Amino acid sequence: MIYALIALIAEGVVIIVLAIICAFVMLANSRLEREKAATRSEVEVVRANIKTLQAEKDTLKDENADLSEALETTKALYNRVLRERNELVARATALQEAMEARPTQPTKRTVPKRSTQATEQ
Repeated sequence: MIYALIALIAEGVVIIVLAIICAFVMLANSRLEREKAATRSEVEVVRANIKTLQAEKDTLKDENADLSEALETTKALYNRVLRERNELVARATALQEAMEARPTQPTKRTVPKRSTQATEQ
C-alpha cells in the first residue's frame, strides 16, 4: 500500500511537471502566434509600400521619357537656332567686309539751277 501511495505521489509530481511544461509551451505558442500575426501585418504593409513604390517608379519612368523627348526636341531647336545665328553672323561679316571694301567717292554737290522763269515774274 505504501508502494501504491508512493506511485500515486510520483504520478502526481510527473503530472504537475507535465502541466507546468504544457503551460510554458502554451505561453510560448501564444507569443509565437502574436509575433506571426504582427509579422503578417508588417508583410502586408511592406507589400502595399512595394506596390506604391512600383506605381511611383512607373510614373517617374513616364516623366523621364517625356523629359528625354523634350530634351531632344530642345537640342534640335537649339542646333537649328545656332546654325541660323552662325549663318547670320557670316552674312553680317560678309556685308561688313563688302562695305569696307567699297571705294568711297566724294559725293557731288549740285547747286540747283535758277530758273529764268522765276526771275521773270
